[in-house]
Amino acid sequence: MKESLGKYRKYEIATYIIMAVGVILFMLTPLLIRWFGFDSDVFGLLIFLIGLGMFVVGIIIKFIMSKVRGQRQPK
Repeated sequence: MKESLGKYRKYEIATYIIMAVGVILFMLTPLLIRWFGFDSDVFGLLIFLIGLGMFVVGIIIKFIMSKVRGQRQPK
């Protein structure tokens, strides 16, 4: 059981990193437009939303797995 909790914790950390990359890319849009002519606001927002979606799916799966483990009958 401890192994499965570690797996979910790694997944949550990965989603936080993905969301942080999206936010940073979104916030750097004015500088990237000025220096390189690259508009990154759509990409940053899309990456953030993908990370947020992954986080929500992970929370739902963790909730479902905890319900399934709680319903097991003792032998």
